[in-house]
Amino acid sequence: MPSLRLHFGLPRLNGRLPEYQKSFDFLEVPCEPAPPTVKHLARLRREAKAGFQFGLVAGKALTELGSGSPDAALVEATRRAAEALGARWLLLRTPASAGPSARTRTKLARLAEALSGAAEGLAWEPRGMWTDEELVTVASELGLTLVRDLAEQDAPPAAVAYTRLLALGRNTRLGSGAIERVTDRLAEAEEAYIVIEADGARGVAKRLRTSLGEAQADAEALGDDEEDADLDDDDEGSDEDLGDELDEE
Repeated sequence: MPSLRLHFGLPRLNGRLPEYQKSFDFLEVPCEPAPPTVKHLARLRREAKAGFQFGLVAGKALTELGSGSPDAALVEATRRAAEALGARWLLLRTPASAGPSARTRTKLARLAEALSGAAEGLAWEPRGMWTDEELVTVASELGLTLVRDLAEQDAPPAAVAYTRLLALGRNTRLGSGAIERVTDRLAEAEEAYIVIEADGARGVAKRLRTSLGEAQADAEALGDDEEDADLDDDDEGSDEDLGDELDEE
């Protein structure tokens, strides 16, 4: 298991940022009903501690992928917002109506191109009846990081994972089984952004940190055991060589 850098956060800020970042180091900022003002976003950025990161969630007026090209004024406002925030992510959440079709891919590609460079990375959280293969292919073609609920779905093949743990049905509170599934599905990641919508987010973050830390320690111990076994094999080979040399003498 690679060394894993973890970032936990919520889909919106409740209260003030100085209090929030006692428990979390990532925050999604929604652009609904319109992008927040540059002044507000710049203040959030100033209040953030070193290492704290933001994701800006693009508004529905853009991500519903309506007819025609993306609205130029709204694209520019979203770009300014992401830049003012110093956003690590700009998230595109497409609705179920934007299903798997050539038309959807074309519109998504136009939007991704229009917003390219506004944040360090572009993420895509699709709804609708996409297959896993279609999602991975489109995300790869457009340079998008695929956002998934790793309590319910496998992780895409990528070094950086972005997951939303949804507060739906039985996952209103994440049980030990969900914690274990998320831990297993982050086994190959190097960095993970984990947005928690389930109840008791602080407790969930703590349990996941513990679980992922234990998995990391187990993987490192296994690696040490394998290395020791290789060294033992080498030593056995050296002893056999020495025995052969003595026989020859």
